[in-house]
Amino acid sequence: MKTLKIIASIAVGATAGLVAGYLTAPNSGKKTRKKIVGEIDSQFKSLEEGLNNKMSELKKDYNKQLNQVTDNGKYALNKAKEMASVN
Repeated sequence: MKTLKIIASIAVGATAGLVAGYLTAPNSGKKTRKKIVGEIDSQFKSLEEGLNNKMSELKKDYNKQLNQVTDNGKYALNKAKEMASVN
């Protein structure tokens, strides 16, 4: 969750900086608005890509841990069955 906050903070900061830069640039209002919209779209796409990558990593880690726990459970169950059949 901390990583997502960092990514979001960077995206918001970068967007705010770009907007401030465009608003102080010597362009026409229409041109400036078009640049702002384009940059915001770009920032959102970048943020979405970063979040999708992070979710993919989290899913892989979750599945890896789930498989490990399942394997450990199966191993423990088999050992318990062996011990029960020996007695």
